Parts: sequence; structure tokens; C-alpha cells
Amino acid sequence: MKKYTLIDVFSGIGGFHNGFLNTERFEMLLAADYNQDCESFHRKNHPELPFEKVDLSKIDEEKYWKEKGISEVDVLIGGPPCQGFSTIGSRASSNAQKREKYDIRNNLIGHYINHVRVLRPKYFIMENVRGLTTYKKGNFFEDVLEEFNSIPGYKIDYKILNAADYGVPQIRQRTFVFGNRIGFEENTYPEPDHFENGINGSKWKTVGKAINDLIGKENEIDNHSPLNHRPKNIARYQLIPEGGRMPEDKLPPELYRKNFGSTFKRLHREKPSLTMVPGHNAFPIHPILDRSLTVREAARIQTFSDDLIFTGNRQSQCIQVGNAVPPLLAEKWANHVINILDKYGE
Repeated sequence: MKKYTLIDVFSGIGGFHNGFLNTERFEMLLAADYNQDCESFHRKNHPELPFEKVDLSKIDEEKYWKEKGISEVDVLIGGPPCQGFSTIGSRASSNAQKREKYDIRNNLIGHYINHVRVLRPKYFIMENVRGLTTYKKGNFFEDVLEEFNSIPGYKIDYKILNAADYGVPQIRQRTFVFGNRIGFEENTYPEPDHFENGINGSKWKTVGKAINDLIGKENEIDNHSPLNHRPKNIARYQLIPEGGRMPEDKLPPELYRKNFGSTFKRLHREKPSLTMVPGHNAFPIHPILDRSLTVREAARIQTFSDDLIFTGNRQSQCIQVGNAVPPLLAEKWANHVINILDKYGE
């Protein structure tokens, strides 16, 4: 069957393209990211895939792709962080009020849009946090969509999807902006195939089914080494019920502290996980053990296979796993895109 070409920019460790490649219908032209540990991950796990460590915020997209001899691609994916925005004054809105207008071009999202503008993929998908749509009272996202719509020939849409609705054992809501230039006017997204109550199909996947078999295998599997928690934190964890959070109003004085975050929430075996949030050394608490999840357990919840090994220090591994698009959700997107390209592609 026909294969389609694929490029992944701001790829991280490649959860997004992992799902696309699992379908065996895509040929990877390039994955690109600036993070050294993401490069190390690709060299270790996917040496056959073309990966380039490059600062995508400092390139001229047209020159970059011309030098690589790549003038077009079937599908472009990526997850540029939302940062580095600036304002360029104000303008009148429909209700005659003034509001700030954002210079999307100076944002990493703007660089992603430039890749779309230069490569003109038949289909593109950009993933970002849910809050992108409400950031700066929604004004920033409005300017993002305006910039996307300035590219001739594209039908643009967006949708907030919950990974749990696609078989990922995690409540993870993310914004997907997607578009095509092949005349597919409906511009649909993958239909959910898992449901909280299971009435319309399969029930949401649970944490227990994802990680229970790892109990007792600590330090025997790559990336499955628990943190050495301080006795005070272990005592705190022991007070957290399964599926609950720290009972701050019932803590003895010696265990109290301000600002108990998501790392002081215990997961439930019979429910999906909380969102795997990167940026620290600790994920939420194991459903029945008095410790935080290991990187391997978090990767299981993100639907990464056990044969993938995460590199760098623990904090970097947490960020790599937590930032990624769950490969299973990405695969559902890939199959959706395949159906569209098979039917409408040139």
C-alpha cells in the first residue's frame, strides 16, 4: 500500500511520530528537536530514523528545508511549546473594544506555522496544552488561528481531545490544531473509542492494568528505579487514600507544609491516571505503594513500550515522558489521516 511522507518538528522523544510509524504507512523524512536528551533517546532507540538536533526558533524555515532538499511532505506533525510571545499593539474587535494583538511569528508556534507555510503538507496536526485556547482570555489563540488561516488553501480546525477517550489510561486533555489542503471540507478528528461508562464501547483503561505487573520488578527493568523518598514524605504518602489527595486539614504539625501539589495525589487502580505532568523528579503516588511512580510506570501510562529506554538524568526523563503525545493516541490520529489521504489525497 502507498506510504506517505512524515516530518515531526518540536518532536521531543517522538511519541507523536511513534504512533504514526506504528501503522507502517509512513516514511519518516525527519524529526527535529533542540533537546540533547531527546537526541540521545533517538540515537539509542531509533538509530535508523533521521533526527536532527536543531534550535527551531533560530532558523529560516525556507532556507532550512531547501538545504535539506525537502520541498514537500504529506503530513507534518509537532508540538511546539507555547512561549516567547510578544504583543504588537491593539486592535478593534467585533464588539468595538480594544485588545492586544500577539506577534505569533516570534513564538515557537509561529515557527511551526512557518513550516506549514513552506512545506505545504497535505495534512498537518499541531499538539499543545489545553490552556492554549484560553490563554490571555483566548486572544492569543485567536491570533494563532488567524495566522494559520493566512496560509492559502487550507481548511483549519481545532479540537480538545482527552487521551482516555482513545484507550490511554490517563485523563489528558490537549489541544490539537489540524488542517488540510486536499479539499476535505469536514476536517474531522478521530472518533473516541473508549468511554467513562463503557455504554458506547470500551471503558476507559485503568492504571492498574497498565502498571500492576511492575510491582516487585523495581530496579530490574530499565527506568524502573523508585526515588529514595525522605521518611517525612513516606509518612505523608501513607495518609493519602487510593484515588485521593493529601488530607491537609488532618495532618499532624510535623508533616504539614504549604503547597501540596500533584505529586501528593495517589492514583486509583480502577481509574485512569491524572495527567503525567513533567518538570520535576516525581510523578503522582502509586495506587498501593508509598512512593511516586517510576519513569517506567509513567511511560506505561503514556503507552510507550517497555523496549524504549529513556536517557539523561531523572528529571530529564520525567520531562521527556510527560511532554510526549501518547503513542496510542497518535496512532489513532495516524489511522484517521490515512483514511483521509487514501480517499482525498492527490
